[in-house]
Parts: sequence; structure tokens; C-alpha cells
Amino acid sequence: MSEVRDCKGMYSIGEVAKMCNVSRKTLRFYEKLGLIIPDYVSEKNGYRYYKEETMNLIPIIKYYKQMGFKLQEMGNVQKTLDSFYKEPKFLTKQSELKEEEQRIKNSYLAITEWVELLREGSIAIENNIQNVNIKYFDSLDYVYLEQEFHQNYMDAVINIPWVNYLETIDCQISGPVILYYENGQEKMSNDASKMKVLQKPVNNLSSSVPTMSFGGKLFLSSYHIGDLTQISKQYTKMLDWAKENNYECSNELYERFVIDYWSTMNTDTFVVELLVPVTKKK
Repeated sequence: MSEVRDCKGMYSIGEVAKMCNVSRKTLRFYEKLGLIIPDYVSEKNGYRYYKEETMNLIPIIKYYKQMGFKLQEMGNVQKTLDSFYKEPKFLTKQSELKEEEQRIKNSYLAITEWVELLREGSIAIENNIQNVNIKYFDSLDYVYLEQEFHQNYMDAVINIPWVNYLETIDCQISGPVILYYENGQEKMSNDASKMKVLQKPVNNLSSSVPTMSFGGKLFLSSYHIGDLTQISKQYTKMLDWAKENNYECSNELYERFVIDYWSTMNTDTFVVELLVPVTKKK
């Protein structure tokens, strides 16, 4: 009889679950975390009962979750609710969410550009686009790392030292891997021993991080499709086209990887855009 008196005016766990649109499992989990403790637990059957005041904390928890607070950050809401009002926890969470917002924006930009690359490469493959043309790129600052080149494209493109370097300078990147060679003809005759790997950063970098400009000029452009050991044939084709159309080619060469080892190991479906800076002869 005393137990009935003790839980009089309270709501059972099932009633609370139904009224607050949560599961009993969720309420037990809240209890386990120390968020909401039942006001009475039956010694006979372990049934849990809640006062209306306690039950009304559930919408508060839901709203805190909506604002981005993790359950573990809430502590015992029954005892610490005032601390959320008095302490700068909301300002701290606001700052955390601002950082998360930027991270999501960077991720969205990276995956958007990745999808665009796959589409670009697929169109090149489906239509066998390997003609030579003139293209202009806007000038942008890219992060880069100078490395030795050992005629191994997989190592150059996947490039563990490059990934480690990006982590060291806290740099998030997007878009294709670009390999730069000071002398394209040396590269195509397998004599190149140095290269620079570069990619576009999407977050703000420290002023101490070196960058190099890419673009802001005309380029001779052509896709190479398939086996990378045959890429020199496309390069020769480009130089011949430049002569025939009265363009002067720079010694520099950029290889812009559209579809590569990051997307597939099937080298027959690789697409690389060769880019050579050019000027029109007068």
C-alpha cells in the first residue's frame, strides 16, 4: 500500500514514453547516462515512475540535441540544467558548430569537384576525346611539394608523402592531382627526375605554407585515355599541332589527373589532361 502512495501522481515509464514520443529503451539509456533519473523505482518489479517535472525535461533534452549537444555533454540535466544558463556552454557549442559547418562545406566542395571529374572523364572516354585544343585556366594558388620522380605513376598520384605533408600543414584539398615538370620533353623521354605535386586547398592556410600559382594563361590541352606508359604519344601529337597552328610551347608540362588510381585500378579507363603553356606566334 505504501508503494502505491509513493508513486501516486507519477507517470510510469510506458506512459512517459508514449506522451513524449520516445521509447522505453531511450529512457533507460538516459538513466544510464545519468541524464534523467526516475523519481521512484519499485522494489518489487523495478518499474520506473516519473514526476511531471522530471518528464518535462525530455523536451529540453530533445532541443539540446537539435542544437548539436551530445547526450554525454548534458550531464545530469535534473541537477545541472541551471549550469547551461549560467556557464558559456552555448557559446562553446556555437563555436564548435561553426567549425563543423566549415568542415561540411569543405567536404561538400571536395565531393562536388570529385563528381565533376568523374563526369568529365566519362565524357572523354565515351566520346574518345583526344583532340588538341587551346584552354584558359583562371589563376589560383595551389599547395605543392617538390619530390623525386621515379617513372612510377601510382606512387606519384597516390603519394603517401604528399598526404602526410597535407596533414602536417593541416590542409584540406579538392580537385585533381596535378603533376608539374619543368621540362616536358625530359619527362616524356623518361629522363625527368623531379616533379611537383600540387592540389587546390579549400581551407585557409598558414602564411608560412608555400604555394605556387597555376593558371592565368593559355594552355595547349589534350586528354590521354588509357595506359599511362603511352602518354608520350599524346604529348608528341600536341607539339605537332602547335607547330601546324603557329603556337609556341613552353618547356613546362602539367599532367592533370581526371580519372586515376584514386578512383579505379583499371588503367584502361584512366583519363589525364596534358597541359602545356603556349603563346600565339605573331
